[in-house]
Amino acid sequence: SCSWSGKALVTAPVRTCSATDVPLSDVNAQSGCTSGTAYTCSNQQPWAVSDTLAYGFAAAKLFGQGESNWCCACYLLTFTSGSVAGKRMV
Repeated sequence: SCSWSGKALVTAPVRTCSATDVPLSDVNAQSGCTSGTAYTCSNQQPWAVSDTLAYGFAAAKLFGQGESNWCCACYLLTFTSGSVAGKRMV
């Protein structure tokens, strides 16, 4: 829902794409997770800047805060288990 208009103080919401990666013009299209037509565009997949750091986009809900607090915010995640243990993502 952070890609819908009015969710954060930005000049334009994040673009979404169809299931075939075609950008959608309807910024209020519902998520494919709920039978809608909006999906993450392939150009929004994570990218590595080194062997230990990557940038990417994620959906999250922060306890005790509203969407205007967590939409378009940056967080540093440090993975603690598995093959990515010790690696970070912003």
